[in-house]
Amino acid sequence: MSNNPARDLEGKVALVVGGSRNQGAAIAELIASRGASTVISYAGDHAAAGQTLAALEKHDVPAEAICSDARRSAEVDDLFDGVVARYGHLDIVVHTPGAVIKKPLVEFTDADFDHLIDRNTRSAFNTLRATARTVANNGRYVVLSTTLTSIMTGPYGLYSGSKAAVERMVLAAAKELGARGITVNAVAPGPIDDSFYRDAETPEAIAAATHHSPRNRLGLPEDIAPVVGWLVGDAAGWVSGQTVRANGAMF
Repeated sequence: MSNNPARDLEGKVALVVGGSRNQGAAIAELIASRGASTVISYAGDHAAAGQTLAALEKHDVPAEAICSDARRSAEVDDLFDGVVARYGHLDIVVHTPGAVIKKPLVEFTDADFDHLIDRNTRSAFNTLRATARTVANNGRYVVLSTTLTSIMTGPYGLYSGSKAAVERMVLAAAKELGARGITVNAVAPGPIDDSFYRDAETPEAIAAATHHSPRNRLGLPEDIAPVVGWLVGDAAGWVSGQTVRANGAMF
């Protein structure tokens, strides 16, 4: 471990699932800046993955970008096993993928349901299970949830429900893994000004969300990364099974 407090994660190996874009990329770069060997996985945007990988390498750490679909358990297991095989251990896992469909429950199709459950619930379960099998003692797992699990601001019923299931798995895993010193937590952002949020919203909805903030702006990926960054560090060793609502007092 480094004596430089700014490089407090040296010697650690981190995997950021969905780390090529938006909040995932901001989280991965923060972790790399603190000295951890940092692997990002991504589903298919090779260009974004390449750009984020170049940003990680500027922090003088080993870094990789691996194409892997978090919805597929076999791919997730191969991803985790590969990281351990190449680096010797895995200490930090952050899970960021997700999807949102905004419409009333009565309008959802079976295909819509399968899509959200796969992207939000199954993918998180796959990485949480792989973490339990693979991560080193005193490791860290953090998953991105949503503030909408505690407040309903529009027709987000299935989206918030699929994320609420993840928060319950977080609590269960925290109890199951706590004896090994492993912490398991969720971070629940409010509206974040990135493509994930904007692609699902109208300009009117974005403007309304902006005015909910005391700072009169949306959150930024760089607002969420330090929250995750604290949870993956040694100082947060007594925090587990929690959902941290990082929404800028919007709601």
